[in-house]
Amino acid sequence: MNAKLLLIEDDPVIGQAVQSYLINLGYQVDISQDYLTAKLKIMAGYSLIILDLNLPDGDGLDLLPIARKQGSKVVITTVKNKPRDIVTALDQGADDYLTKPFDLAVLRARIDVCLRQSTIKSGSIIKYKSCSLNTDQGQITYRQRLLELTALEYEILAHFILHPQQIFTRQQLLARFWDQRQKFVNDNTLTATIKRIRDKSDKSIITTVRGIGYRME
Repeated sequence: MNAKLLLIEDDPVIGQAVQSYLINLGYQVDISQDYLTAKLKIMAGYSLIILDLNLPDGDGLDLLPIARKQGSKVVITTVKNKPRDIVTALDQGADDYLTKPFDLAVLRARIDVCLRQSTIKSGSIIKYKSCSLNTDQGQITYRQRLLELTALEYEILAHFILHPQQIFTRQQLLARFWDQRQKFVNDNTLTATIKRIRDKSDKSIITTVRGIGYRME
């Protein structure tokens, strides 16, 4: 693999361990230990950025819009583990969120998922566990059974299949799939739609992340 990554981590011990691990897996990994240096490096363009929020000279969260503008995927790594911190980061554009301490193998898996999302082509069949998404025909099968979904249900379930293991906040899903300027759209609308998808497939197909939102495990 030749994906170019930027690791933004102020702890030199953690930084070196993560950088060495990823380089051994075949990734190209640059590293930055502070906000200002990271801001300059981001402009060079990276496939994915591993971003620590607690930087000595600034808030790592402020680097998110810069990274997204460059088209980079972003995985947050931080000691902040409260639901409101996770929701804020995801709502502002983070692709994934890992709390410290984390296992390096888990980080690698999250990176691989994010990078796979970038290479998915339209008109193809994407499989994840027991789900099969045919983007050309607009169909989803679960355990080899064709699901009878409405257009909205299809779009939502396809979104989760294309982004496995990624947490989406309720606010993100409402903003993406409903026009919030319509007064009748509220939080219960999302809950009811997720329930219908589960009823037509499996209760565990989309997992509730308490206090945050949903993910496909």
